[in-house]
Order: sequence, then structure tokens, then C-alpha cells
Amino acid sequence: MGQANVQTIISEFGQAVQQREFQTQQRNGWKQKSMTANLMSGGMPTDGDRHRAARGEAPSSSNVSVAVQGVCPTSADRLLYTLEAGEVGGIFALERFAGTIDVLGKATPLDTRPKTREKRLFHSADFKVDRVDFHPEYQLIACAAIAKDGSANIATMPVNSVHLVQATEGDSIDLAPKWIPGFRKAIVFQSSGIGRDEAGYIVEQRHSTIEQLDLDRQEVVTLASDPKYDLLSPQMTADGTLYYIRRPYVPLRQRARFSQVLKDTLLIPARLVTAVFEWLNFFTRRHTGKSLLAIPQPRRGRANQMLLLGRWVDTAAQIERNRRFGDADSPAIVPRSWELVEQFPHREPKVLDRGVLAFDIGADGQIVYSNGSAVYGVLPGGVAQRLIVDNSIEQVVILDLDNHLN
Repeated sequence: MGQANVQTIISEFGQAVQQREFQTQQRNGWKQKSMTANLMSGGMPTDGDRHRAARGEAPSSSNVSVAVQGVCPTSADRLLYTLEAGEVGGIFALERFAGTIDVLGKATPLDTRPKTREKRLFHSADFKVDRVDFHPEYQLIACAAIAKDGSANIATMPVNSVHLVQATEGDSIDLAPKWIPGFRKAIVFQSSGIGRDEAGYIVEQRHSTIEQLDLDRQEVVTLASDPKYDLLSPQMTADGTLYYIRRPYVPLRQRARFSQVLKDTLLIPARLVTAVFEWLNFFTRRHTGKSLLAIPQPRRGRANQMLLLGRWVDTAAQIERNRRFGDADSPAIVPRSWELVEQFPHREPKVLDRGVLAFDIGADGQIVYSNGSAVYGVLPGGVAQRLIVDNSIEQVVILDLDNHLN
């Protein structure tokens, strides 16, 4: 078991969305459209952006963010993934093929290296799609469809279709569907109820439980629940063993602490003054090339904050806190209270590791998991070995289930 090869794949659809947005800004007057953002940041389109636009490429920094939310294999040469590009979300396939050219009616190899192409199965601006899983026997896709009101439900779709069928309902957040192997048409997923105010905004979210959806019987059964914890990203093996991530439950109202709300309220006048200063500073820099103050500008935004499994995490603080645990050069980016748990039928949960953000289970029982900074693999009865080190690893998937860890 050693370091794995890494290949970066860029979505052509995502790039096209970014490019169209950039060209629209140019045609309609990017100055008016992004005046507020530019005044606050002092930003202008760079020469590099103009050169990239002339070459038909996306700008270096686009207003449209592109993110892959879930990946799963359907075969050795095909991956399914969910993509979020601005207001558009959908399911796509990445297919690997050998390049060929037609010469006198014969397919002749053009390049011995495998190539990839992106195929759009469907996309929509009405909802976003999160996580995806594939059932090889029934040729069904399962995913989570997230509505604009914040609720989410499990949905399924035949692999050759373009229409999702809602499988769960209710005002809840149902996420992370996973087919149960060796079982009838059934899915495990995480679910949490939500509460809304009179205006319809979400003001509370209950702890996440693990549910089983039997599509043939049209019934949902709770498999695991603990009011003290969120139980997330469940997977079940053919023998009924559950694996999931467990973390302490924090009510939604408590996530925005009173001290922080009070601090933000008191800082409103100062932030208004800062906005006026930035507005004046923009025009000063625009016409003189100099700032009003020759001092470094403060960093803005949540520079070290990442939204991980539905919760904001100060990853920089967690990295420093976790350096004394495990590998010092790849500490967990999430709290150690986020645990990878194994639960046999009618048994108590067993913690396999701490500070875990994502995992996957192979057909042979091998486990691959990540703390956000590295990926580890462990065979049944073995010990964890580090496979790769990288930054901000949010999901891990075993692509070739026949390829054992060696």
C-alpha cells in the first residue's frame, strides 16, 4: 500500500457556465453589475482575465462557483457525479475511452492513452442535487434533491432517464443515500426534521438519524438514533453492519452564539464606516494608483471556514489543535469528536477512528476514510495505512472494488 497517483479532472459543463457568466458581464457592463463587490474589494478584471476571455477560457475568479457534491462508479470506465454550478445543479457522467479515428471505414487508435468525456444526464435550476449512488442490478440512481426552501428529499432515477422520482417526502433534510448491497431495492440515508418560523425560514434542525427506505414496500424504518449525536453518511454492508460518522448534535439556534450576535450588532457602525472608506479608497486607487492608507488591508470573510457535512468548521484552528494526534503533517481538519463508527446488528456502536470527515466501504470489507488532510485504508483485521496526503478532502470513493489494497 503506497502513495496513489492523482489525476485532476475539470468539468467542461462547469467551465462553460463560468465562461457564459463572464461573457454576460462583459456584454452587459460588468462595472454596473458588480459595483458593490468591486467597491468593497477594490477589485478590477485583471489583464489575465481579459487574455483568458480572448482565448475563450473562463476567468481566474468567476462569480459562479462550481463544486462536485458526490461521486460514485457505475463501471471501471464510468463515474457518476453531482455538480453544482451557480444556480444550476445536475447529474453527470465521466466516461473513459480510447481515442480512435475513422480511416477508410476502420476505427484506428489515435492515442494509446485513455481519454475522458463528460456526459450530462440531466440538470435543473429548480433544485440542487447532493450525493449520488448507483444500483448495478436495478440500474437505478439515488440522490438527494435539495429544494430552494432548504428541505431535501431522497430521489431515484433510472440511469437512462432524465426525470427524478421523489422517494421520501416531508419537511425534512434527507441526505447521503446509499444502496444496501445484497438486499432488495432499499436505501440507507440520514434524516433530520426541521422547524420553520412564520415566514417559512428554517429556525431549527433536529439531530440526524439513520433511516432505511424500502422502495418495494414503500416504508421507512429508523435504524439508529441518538438525541445527543448527528449520525451522518450511513452505509450498510450485506450482513447488516452499519457504518456512519457520529458527531455531537448542536441545535441550530446554538450554532450562532449570543456573544457572536452581540459582537456583530456592535460592529455595524464600524462596518458602515469601513464600507464608506473602501468606496473612497477604490476611486483614489483608480485615479492615483495609491491607497488612502499605506497599511495592509485586513483579511475579509471566513478565510478558514469550510461548510462540512452541513456545519461551518474553522479548519485552521482544528488543524493546529489536532497536530498532536496521528500524523503531524496531515492533521484532521474537523474536530476529533467526529467519529467513524461501526455498528453490528443488535450490538453497541464501536468507534474505529476520530477526526473523520468521509469514508467508503469496499465489497471485500476494506475501509477507506479521510480526515480532510489525508486518505487512509484498512483491510479487515488490519491497521490503517496512509494512502495519500492532500488538502480539503471532502469525499472518498472506492472506484474499483476488485482492486484490493496491497
